[in-house]
Amino acid sequence: MTAQRTIMDEIGEIGVWLTGEFGGLVPSTMISRVLNASKRDLEGRIDPEELGEMFYTLCRFRLQRIVAADQRIIVKIPDARLS
Repeated sequence: MTAQRTIMDEIGEIGVWLTGEFGGLVPSTMISRVLNASKRDLEGRIDPEELGEMFYTLCRFRLQRIVAADQRIIVKIPDARLS
């Protein structure tokens, strides 16, 4: 149980770091969804000793992709005078 508690502490700490890094760029609900999905994707597939690093890397990568996608979206409002 001690090892499991340590992993959960590490995941919680990583969540705080990523919220600090992406908080102004991505809604907190989206950050939570990325954290939860990444945890589900890695559980049971990664050695517990490597889980923290892989979790951080995967979450950060996914959040960077979300930010990059948002920056590529261009909204054009048609000029009413051209209609």
